Amino acid sequence: MNVAIIHYSLRRGGGMESYLADLVRGFRAAGDTVDVYAREVDVDWARTIGANAFRLLPLPLPRRFRNRVFASRIARLELTDRYPLVISLARTRGQHLAINGGAHPGYCAALGRPDSAHDRSETRLERAMLDSAAVVVAHSRTLAEQIGQYYPEAAAKTRVIYPPVDDTRFAPRDAASRARTRQALGLAADDIAFVFPSMDHERKGLAPLLEAFAQLGDRRARLLVAGRAARKQLPPRVTPLGYVDDMPALYAAVDWTVLPSRYEPFGLVIAESLACGTPAIIGGEAGVAELMGPDDGIRLPEISAPAILTALQAACAAPHRVAPGFIARHGLRRAEHIEALKRCLPDA
Repeated sequence: MNVAIIHYSLRRGGGMESYLADLVRGFRAAGDTVDVYAREVDVDWARTIGANAFRLLPLPLPRRFRNRVFASRIARLELTDRYPLVISLARTRGQHLAINGGAHPGYCAALGRPDSAHDRSETRLERAMLDSAAVVVAHSRTLAEQIGQYYPEAAAKTRVIYPPVDDTRFAPRDAASRARTRQALGLAADDIAFVFPSMDHERKGLAPLLEAFAQLGDRRARLLVAGRAARKQLPPRVTPLGYVDDMPALYAAVDWTVLPSRYEPFGLVIAESLACGTPAIIGGEAGVAELMGPDDGIRLPEISAPAILTALQAACAAPHRVAPGFIARHGLRRAEHIEALKRCLPDA
């Protein structure tokens, strides 16, 4: 099968970019060819994951026009006439399956954003995306409920399919491997290391996390910030790592992953952390919480510095490892995900 996937960016990046790479690899492993239509393309990355890349919008445009023009270009291509399966991860029209990273009105509400012309435009694009798709795929029941809340007409065609985790990469490491990585990170044997993986610090909750961590009295605690550089001064015992290529080794080496997101329709990095044996502190409304048991981590009752501080204190008092097999227990293997997407087609 020749599959077309649409997204704004084909490059290394955040959760949706990682998910796009997983889709390409999954379809390729199933014997399919994959063409990716994107606004921005890293040619080397496309080659690495095995995607045929088609870049649209080669000229720079003001931010407020980019998504609208991209959606118009995609619609004119009439991809559903040329491919048996077209999947869009962007707010476009003309696809079989729509997989959105979240409901834009829900995102705005969670972040307390004032109503703006840009957000109204994005909501219109999102509504058109959901309306034009034969099937809408939500990565959690939480997101499916939000889609039904903000776009009732799409509720009946929404299917919940959790995103995949690559079990060839994200897996527990032995004690010697963990020790080597911890030493490379400058961690002492008795340090309790937390990692905050983020490309969007405002949404992911870095500000209240830093406020809480500055008040944490346990001198063993260390916080590693992986991803985009923080724009503010960091408290003592907080280390910026920048972009990390080997996230599985990092997850396996630390004691906790912490992601107090204000809006998290799923939270792929948490599933990856759990697959590596590392428990997590997360916002209670995160979609991944639907898969987590009591030993998998701590759910915050609210996103605030006091709540995060209480969770950090509890984490320091009870470091532990997650039982192996998180991916298998929840059916998150990549091949299973690809098959589930193919079954969404009307003639499947």
